[in-house]
Amino acid sequence: GSKADAWKKAMAEEAELAALRQIAEGGNAKAMTLLGAAYRYGKQGLKKDATQAFLWMKKAADLNMNEALCVCAIFYLTGFGVERSVSRGSSMLGMAAGQQSEQACFLLGIANEEGCLGFDKNPQEATRWYRKMQTCDRRNINEEVRERAAAWLREH
Repeated sequence: GSKADAWKKAMAEEAELAALRQIAEGGNAKAMTLLGAAYRYGKQGLKKDATQAFLWMKKAADLNMNEALCVCAIFYLTGFGVERSVSRGSSMLGMAAGQQSEQACFLLGIANEEGCLGFDKNPQEATRWYRKMQTCDRRNINEEVRERAAAWLREH
């Protein structure tokens, strides 16, 4: 019945989570990022936990995992799971952008366009970061986001 199916699903989720945690604890940056995301969104049977989300993302970011650098930067810039620090957040975004991350360049563009996340409004910087997105090797955002940046560039 449905109770048995739910139990089987919960047991499978628990086994998956245990395996993921073991791999993350073994030093795998991708597993750390996935575990951080599970805590961030309350997935894989975990309760949402901003502090644990930050801690696992930071471990992955310390291993230079680009996706984790971007997420950790946002956590610092918004104070999600960690004390807010604009300097640490912008430093991490800069590191990710330096690794050719389209996502990081977009985040720097939007922060400068809107004057948010602790950044001053600066249209010239926004334009620079949106332009840089077009040359990034690491294509890690969706078309809708690319179009938003392209629209800015057409207008400016």
